[in-house]
Amino acid sequence: MKKMKKLLSIMLLGALLIANVIPVSAAEVQPLAAAPALTQFYVNSVTSEKGGTEIIERSGSFAQVGTMLDHGGTWLEVVTTEIGYAKTRSATFNNVNMTLVSKEAIDIDNDRIIDGWLCVWRYENSYGFEAGTFKASSKSANSPWNTMSTTFYIH
Repeated sequence: MKKMKKLLSIMLLGALLIANVIPVSAAEVQPLAAAPALTQFYVNSVTSEKGGTEIIERSGSFAQVGTMLDHGGTWLEVVTTEIGYAKTRSATFNNVNMTLVSKEAIDIDNDRIIDGWLCVWRYENSYGFEAGTFKASSKSANSPWNTMSTTFYIH
């Protein structure tokens, strides 16, 4: 009888696992909201061999559309800021694809929930460059599935 009872308990547990209906107490469940949609996308900084690092100004509705420093050299890095979650992203400099070399999570309000990402894009050209156009886009990972883009002139 003990073996039969144990077998039935194991079978019931297996059935509950398969059906995914094992009851748990409310204290064990911490529901989280869906990841936020992409709401902001902009250039944060530009770094080059010739111009060093330039932080791009944003103040209210004003945002720079190009660098103030004279950039150039054999490499260029542009950091974009995404607020929300992106599914796909891309960037080009003078219509040449750039490489996404790193992503860093952003936690705006220190609640240990990722609010967005800093993405570092890199362009390298052994012949060098003097100026050009940086273009980037990012598509939201969830509803409303919007695509945000930016165009920024590198002097």
